[in-house]
Amino acid sequence: MIEAVNIVGLPCDETIGEYEVYGPAVDWTDEIAGCPNVLEVHALGAQPGPGRYRIRYRRSPFIATTAEDEVLVRYPLTIKGGLMECEVIAWRSTLRHFVDALADTGHEPHLVSLRRDSLRSVHIILTPIQRALFRQALALGYFDVPRRITLTRLAERVSRNKSSVSKTLANVERRLAEFASTAGA
Repeated sequence: MIEAVNIVGLPCDETIGEYEVYGPAVDWTDEIAGCPNVLEVHALGAQPGPGRYRIRYRRSPFIATTAEDEVLVRYPLTIKGGLMECEVIAWRSTLRHFVDALADTGHEPHLVSLRRDSLRSVHIILTPIQRALFRQALALGYFDVPRRITLTRLAERVSRNKSSVSKTLANVERRLAEFASTAGA
């Protein structure tokens, strides 16, 4: 499995991104470099767990289409078995065009679900530190079922100790539960 941690389109019709490769603890640099459209690969240091790589490649249709339609991608996105799964943030009116534009590039996008989301009200009930951790945990899949990231890994990613992250998230969950229980009252 591969997770795209972040991807940026460059002005020269190229893209650069940071990816984590899960699997055997080997150096994947040569295999990645052999992929079509890859221009440059750098391993970003040895670490336990997934290998991390910075990859520069010719701009993909996905990146070009997200830029053209001003669609935001929530990272990390996952690539497994040749399929990419991601959550995008877009106006409903542009979403159909985005899906059609991806289909025009030869891909087969599938829209799994739509939801109307607003985290604006969360600003009222969470402190800035709680809000920042909540958004990071949400983006990294901590609240997904099943979880895409463990508490230990989340703590490492946000450079905080596991106990502190656990306590902060427990307070966030309590405040959100209290807010949800009174929202319709």
